[in-house]
Amino acid sequence: MPDNATPAILLTRPEAQAERFAASCRERFGDAVEIVLAPMQRVVLGPLPELPEKAAMIFTSENGVRAYAAGGGAAGRMAYCVGDRTADAARAAGLVARSAGGATGELLDLIRSEAPKAPLVHLHGRHVRGNVVGALVDAGFAAQGFTVYDQQDLSLSHAARALLSGPRRVIAPLFSPRSAALLGAELVETANVALPCISAATRDALPPALHGLASIAETPTGAAMLNAVARQLCP
Repeated sequence: MPDNATPAILLTRPEAQAERFAASCRERFGDAVEIVLAPMQRVVLGPLPELPEKAAMIFTSENGVRAYAAGGGAAGRMAYCVGDRTADAARAAGLVARSAGGATGELLDLIRSEAPKAPLVHLHGRHVRGNVVGALVDAGFAAQGFTVYDQQDLSLSHAARALLSGPRRVIAPLFSPRSAALLGAELVETANVALPCISAATRDALPPALHGLASIAETPTGAAMLNAVARQLCP
């Protein structure tokens, strides 16, 4: 049983992503921390729409790739992916994936630089930030988007609430603006809380009163977030 001197890492990502980051934390920090999983979103995949035969895909999350694969999407298509994890998932689904390195702006730059002639299809969730398709259409590309999964809200678990209101130091890494908004809406006790954020947009989605608890990872990647957590464990 961890004592009050043992810091905790609270993961509110959807379960699959939380489990993966938890494994990285265990490998990096061992028994020096307790890891508590308290997903605040549940991902529900929807049907895959009919796609143009030669379309190139755009993925801004691994969940879009999961929906593509689960819906029987064809292998061999080009896939423009926001980051390395998403690109890895796309390759596992049989796609020819290119990674933009972790941010939507870089993803748009990648597509503009390669100037594909094929129609572009962005598969995304019900809650999406930015307008990837609109930016591409404005740049002269044939692009369209489809919602293929839902991110359903979950309340913060009783165990997480007890942890956040207790005396221990809690690091709660936030991987998206939506995650930040959901946790920020329920976070009351903040004396011992640190909120490493994957991007400035994620930090900005927190209530202004919580901005002082936030730090921003050097790059929008899982490895950088692991480093951001490490800095908060030894501030």
